[in-house]
Amino acid sequence: ISLCMITKNEEKHLENCLNSVKKFIDEIIIADTGSTDKTKEIARKFTNKIYDFKWNDDFSAARNFCLQKATKDWILVLDTDETISNKDLEEIKILTNENKKNKETPGYSFIQRTYLNETKKLKFNYAENDFYEESKPFLGWTHRRITRLFRNDKKIKFIYQVHETVIESIKNINGKIKQTNIPIHHYEILKGKDFNNKKCNYYIKLLKNKIKLHPKAKFYFELALEL
Repeated sequence: ISLCMITKNEEKHLENCLNSVKKFIDEIIIADTGSTDKTKEIARKFTNKIYDFKWNDDFSAARNFCLQKATKDWILVLDTDETISNKDLEEIKILTNENKKNKETPGYSFIQRTYLNETKKLKFNYAENDFYEESKPFLGWTHRRITRLFRNDKKIKFIYQVHETVIESIKNINGKIKQTNIPIHHYEILKGKDFNNKKCNYYIKLLKNKIKLHPKAKFYFELALEL
């Protein structure tokens, strides 16, 4: 399994992410989009496969550049403010091992849990009685299904400049995406309100452009959520 990540100024979060998966990943590939902090220095503790990518307002372009560097059979995509619980790593390994000959299922979807301390959010779940330690510091989380594990195939790539996805490219090769209940723990909240407000405004700009290029109802909904 190749872990493929894009980074920019993530010195506070990168090490926690990589430590959560390093024992079961065979290769770590990082495409850095212009860090000015210690991100690349921290990354070098885990891998020498660190590449510079000039940011161009297109998350798919950066992710696909990273995918091109992968040499293993499977690709796992994570962001720096995400982790996977140790108890779920073995299950991921089982999925990829069982699927060596099954070409019909080139992708797996996980449940991204975005942790929050606000209860009035869409699809909010309370953390009370949850058996994952990762949820304990927060009131709860919102969730969405996200495809982050897929076969290393040149035909599988990300599309759209924001809220990028590989789903369409997997469908284009008549592949199936199998749903799992494995959570990806997402700690965007730890980056603070200032960061998240700036990110929200930036996403609004990208989503308006996305709608011009692809005027679909689901993309208007993405913009509505940001607004």
